[in-house]
Amino acid sequence: GQRLRDADSEDKSTMSSGVLCADECLKVFEEMKIRNAYQYIVFKITDDKKSIVIDVKGEPGASFEDFTSKLPDGGCRYAVLDVEINTKSGATTNKLIFIAWSDDNASVKPKMLYASSKDALKKTLSGINEEYQATDRGDLDLAEIKKKAGSV
Repeated sequence: GQRLRDADSEDKSTMSSGVLCADECLKVFEEMKIRNAYQYIVFKITDDKKSIVIDVKGEPGASFEDFTSKLPDGGCRYAVLDVEINTKSGATTNKLIFIAWSDDNASVKPKMLYASSKDALKKTLSGINEEYQATDRGDLDLAEIKKKAGSV
């Protein structure tokens, strides 16, 4: 009936995707932010394109290589990564940075879906100011990511 047709027409709109953020995203993110429970969280959009869910979580101390291995070739993901940065005063501190992974080789539809749904997740993850965009493996450079997170 009517509802199906509506969903169809929505599917073709490109700008706001209507993808919702699952409650677990915020819960796990808060655990990461407050208790340092995870080194990283990787998020994905479900196959039915309705919600953003957690794909994988990294144990505290997980390596950067471990993190990047969770970002699929030819695919898209969102992630929050805990990086240690050097402040201007010479101290080190930890910052959470939002990473948008959108492989150049991914097909156009998922790229558009991830691009248009990103704000839904970013609004949920309060307190993250910096975003790093990566479109190929060469972009997944820890030094560059730290710089973007404010490292000097």
